[in-house]
Amino acid sequence: MIKTVARWITSHQVAAFFIITFLITWGLGFSYRAVTEGKYLALPLMFLATCGPALAGILIASLAGIERPPAGKRMAWLAFFLSWVVVVLAFIANHWIVNRGSVTTPLVILVAISALPVALIVNLVYTHFPVVRRFQLSPLRPGGSPQWILIAFLIFPVLTVISMLICRLRDPQFPLFINLPATGFGLAGWIAAKFLSQFFYFNGTGEEAGWRGFALPRLQSRVSPLVAGLILALVWVPWHLFLWTAEGRPVMTFSFWVSSYLLHIPSCIILCWCYNRSRGSIVAAGVAHASANTFTALFQPLDQKIMEITLFVFVAAIVLADRMWKRLPGEHPAVQKIIT
Repeated sequence: MIKTVARWITSHQVAAFFIITFLITWGLGFSYRAVTEGKYLALPLMFLATCGPALAGILIASLAGIERPPAGKRMAWLAFFLSWVVVVLAFIANHWIVNRGSVTTPLVILVAISALPVALIVNLVYTHFPVVRRFQLSPLRPGGSPQWILIAFLIFPVLTVISMLICRLRDPQFPLFINLPATGFGLAGWIAAKFLSQFFYFNGTGEEAGWRGFALPRLQSRVSPLVAGLILALVWVPWHLFLWTAEGRPVMTFSFWVSSYLLHIPSCIILCWCYNRSRGSIVAAGVAHASANTFTALFQPLDQKIMEITLFVFVAAIVLADRMWKRLPGEHPAVQKIIT
């Protein structure tokens, strides 16, 4: 039975990825509400739930037996330890600077334990010394050129500011940058803490390692980047269900889901474009995603309808410029053929 399931997963990697992703995230989805209600012992489960896409990709890649170049055990465990220290510090910094919470010894211990699966993903995806050898999110290109990482960081902030300026042109009384949490170096620290937390705990590690790092290159072996982006957007939105429920979003209303899709469809296509343009860089996709959530939280208030229009106009431009309705060549670094 186990061998039969493993063979099916290996032969149907994209379908298996979606199933396992939802099993992990929705199966542990109760942890989001538990943490928001102050039951912090559920924090490890919440981190696992958020890392559902990455964990699903890692599991399937391991079953597929695509092996990375061997790394010495000492270097691999050192890389894992450093990854663990970085992700723990990122969470503590966000808790202290962004959430303005107190840093206590019990909190540090809880975060250190909870961050272990996050550190494992960082070690496997973003370092050359993985502690698990039989694993490869294909194509193995976690990094990327500095210019594309910078472009990825700036895309969503620029589009957000453009949408705000459009609102200001339509209504001279529309407020601009009035709710900034700090100024000067304090603002820079806030942005850094928020961005690193988003990158390591949510967007760049838990999500993008799976959505773009695993699923997208496999989808693009069969369909165009535009179709692949639409498929990912279709499943990406309901994946957030338990998180949004815990945040008090009106998930029982039809208008909420329409609005969510109108925001996430263009965002998903932009992230796919970043991944492809950077020739398969998970870092670029993760940076763009984390930057989007950081700056939309910073630049408030926002008119979501204007933001949606701005995103769709930009998407129309990149789709036309890159002919995203056409399939990428098989040898493109952002395409991964499934070998069974």
